[in-house]
Amino acid sequence: MSMYFNDLSLAGWSYEKGDLQITLRDHITDKRILSRNPVEHTFVYEDEDEWRERLQYHCKKVADMGNMKDEDINAFLGVHNGAHKHIEGACPEVMAAFPKSNGFQMDFTLGCASIIVGAQLAGLHFSRENINNIVMGSVQMTTQWTENYNDGNAVFADGIGALGLKKSDQGHQIKYTSVASNSEFRDMFVLDNNGIYQLANLQKGRDLTEFMISSFSNQLRESCITLKTIPKNIDYIAISCSTYAATKRVLDAINFPLEKTGIECLTKVPHMGTNDLIFQLEHGLEKGLIEQGSKILMTGTSAGFSIATMALEW
Repeated sequence: MSMYFNDLSLAGWSYEKGDLQITLRDHITDKRILSRNPVEHTFVYEDEDEWRERLQYHCKKVADMGNMKDEDINAFLGVHNGAHKHIEGACPEVMAAFPKSNGFQMDFTLGCASIIVGAQLAGLHFSRENINNIVMGSVQMTTQWTENYNDGNAVFADGIGALGLKKSDQGHQIKYTSVASNSEFRDMFVLDNNGIYQLANLQKGRDLTEFMISSFSNQLRESCITLKTIPKNIDYIAISCSTYAATKRVLDAINFPLEKTGIECLTKVPHMGTNDLIFQLEHGLEKGLIEQGSKILMTGTSAGFSIATMALEW
């Protein structure tokens, strides 16, 4: 599903990684896993119950960045990966950060793709005159219940982040969003004895890669049409396909220069769900790859379920 906008802006963003650093080679002995995720350390929260307070801090921060007061915020979205540990979701805590608001709330768990789905939901709701501001909070607490910090493919890190979305034709403009669903997911993955999805076999892994490549190629083409540019003139891509190896395959397939992407972040901090893309957005700004007028893509996947892209003009 693709959507196009002319009055949706990214008003604020903020993130953090877990406060406790753990050396991965002390916990993961399978070299194949580490080859797909070439990172030395992961990060978890020493106090796992601290996530509520930290989430509210980042949500308030993005609201301040967007000059949104409690009573201005009409809706709240929550993303919580690692739901086996905290089944109550994230959205009630996001909403609790703004006690004077009476907006509605919605929780979902879709990995990196959530950031784009969040923008789509914002676009849909902004079609109503009385909804102009949305705050989205993201929690990744996967490592607290896997104990081994990986699922046989991706390596995880805990992180918390937030985004503010605003109905406005000024600022950082979101021009296009698209989510592609993988209809072959059930055939590609099987549940192991621990209830975790694993690729059925090597061929299915190749099929999954082809799905991500073909879907992203289409989303890149549509993004360029919307941004009135061509692929080589895209200034920056924040992208996470859960692992460094999978992300690099997708970028190599479209022949896009890695130095104009945030893939380097996946060698510093493992997969943080939606927060990967916020981390990479910050990376692009710090490196001077994003400036006024830049044309940017943000792309994330949710295991093999979906891949989604958002196109922005900075």
